[in-house]
Amino acid sequence: MWNHLLQLILIGVLLVVGGALAGRAWAMAVKEPESEPRIEVLAGIGGGLVTGIAVGLSALFLEQAISASQERATWRASVEGAASIPGFTVADHDIEGINFSGKSLRNADFAGVRLQGFRFRDTDLTGADFRGADLSGANLIGANLQDADLTGARLNGALLHSANFAHASLPGRASFEGALLNARTCWPKGLERDELRDRLRDTKVQAYEDEQSGRTLTGHEDVEEDELKGGQQVPDCTLWKNGLRVRPEG
Repeated sequence: MWNHLLQLILIGVLLVVGGALAGRAWAMAVKEPESEPRIEVLAGIGGGLVTGIAVGLSALFLEQAISASQERATWRASVEGAASIPGFTVADHDIEGINFSGKSLRNADFAGVRLQGFRFRDTDLTGADFRGADLSGANLIGANLQDADLTGARLNGALLHSANFAHASLPGRASFEGALLNARTCWPKGLERDELRDRLRDTKVQAYEDEQSGRTLTGHEDVEEDELKGGQQVPDCTLWKNGLRVRPEG
């Protein structure tokens, strides 16, 4: 940082000197045409300084661009290779194309981020901030969203099979239109059953293969099981207990 600052100061000084010499040469050419040798010298020095400054600025900006590109590549590689990033924050980074599946991103900050089609399969998103985020079409199969804040989030067409929303904040503005669920998607206790039914009205329920019982639970059987379309509600969630995925025995 300090090296770049010193370089800019030096370039600024040279620019002033070069401009002054070029200006002096022009003034002499107007007022003292007989001083041609001196005019040529001053003009040459001034022009050389200005040209050198232009080259120096180009090199400096190129160096900064390369450095920034390397920093972005390093940051991206570290995110893609990490299994756990508590408190992950997008900030001004480009996350397009990163696969977050299987990672632990507890208390991550995705507020207001466009996450259309992103992959969060089996990702631990406990306590994550998704306020105003667009998760349309995102893959959240088996994701743990316990205590997550989804105020104003869009999950239209998202894959929510077996996802855990226990204790998540799902105010009325969160949209689930066209989302895909199954009989083991876990919903928070705080929502009244009638309100939850209304919220899930425009979702689609797909079959769930229950490994413990060997049964295939279709949308119709899901409703018969607990009178709720598209999953279960805390504390009756079969796959999720106390924020942890319950694995089938045997």
